[in-house]
Amino acid sequence: MTLTSMLTNNHLKARRLQFLRSHQEAFDVEPTFMLSLFEEAVLGIEETCGVESKCNVEKDQLFAIDFQVCNDQGRTWPMSLTHAVKFMDKIESTVGVRLNRNLLEQFATLHLDSHKIQDNTVGIDLRPRNEDSCIKVYLHLAPEEEPEELVRTALELDGGSYSPELLQVLLKSTIVIGFNLFLNGYSDVELWAACPGEQYEVPNSDRGKYLKQYVQNNFSQKINDLLRESTFLVVSFSNQKEPALIFHYEDIKEIPKNFLLNSLGDRIYSFCQSRDCMTYAGVAVTERELEKDRLENFSILYNQRDECKPLLHIKKREDFS
Repeated sequence: MTLTSMLTNNHLKARRLQFLRSHQEAFDVEPTFMLSLFEEAVLGIEETCGVESKCNVEKDQLFAIDFQVCNDQGRTWPMSLTHAVKFMDKIESTVGVRLNRNLLEQFATLHLDSHKIQDNTVGIDLRPRNEDSCIKVYLHLAPEEEPEELVRTALELDGGSYSPELLQVLLKSTIVIGFNLFLNGYSDVELWAACPGEQYEVPNSDRGKYLKQYVQNNFSQKINDLLRESTFLVVSFSNQKEPALIFHYEDIKEIPKNFLLNSLGDRIYSFCQSRDCMTYAGVAVTERELEKDRLENFSILYNQRDECKPLLHIKKREDFS
């Protein structure tokens, strides 16, 4: 590594840490040993990274320690998995918890050499109780590759029963396979399917059409309206949870135009809109919650890149440019 590249790398790491610390200070997060271990893991990742910070709201309660970091410089799998493994090793050896890695290890054993996996995140979501706190390892699938082989493995591990219509969506439109390893020894799998909003497209790919059609046929008119206005929609499916709808926006100012938030949500939005180096922001919510006039249980997330350059595979359609 040359001196110039080393200085650049150190600058990126410092900015990455600044993203995390600014979020913690804004929401009065008290330093914890596990959080310091996560920051240490983040600083161990070389080259440019994306940092996704998330605030989870449950009525008048705010849980603001929810971060995922990923080296997004091309295809880094399976090397990227080593960062997650080292972090989990450190958690187990110093905090005294035992993580159940069985699902992740079974998947990785089968697909360690797969060219269809682009990279993976290292993430942490800390809540007051261990059974609600987890380490996150989310695998990003290569957008130009067919995901069916990987998805079938994930579905077997998930153990869920899905309708033929939804199964088709997952086999065709899945972009992320996520593993949540809870501090009480429980673990589960999530599958994220995605599609662009009306004004956007994924160049040279029509994978999102399967999810879009499913949303049109199975979700409310309100959700379809929100999909049209968003940059892209991700729906998280899991055997263990109600589907979560994550509406992403290239311009964070679209959030208050589309959602009526409670006072905590307004506070989070006020902070997020002043962040620099932002790639996108989003709101995660269930269909049931969207039936309310004002959201009370939801999450607001935002992604920043230490290189301060956009990195979205989704582009604005020429007829809307």
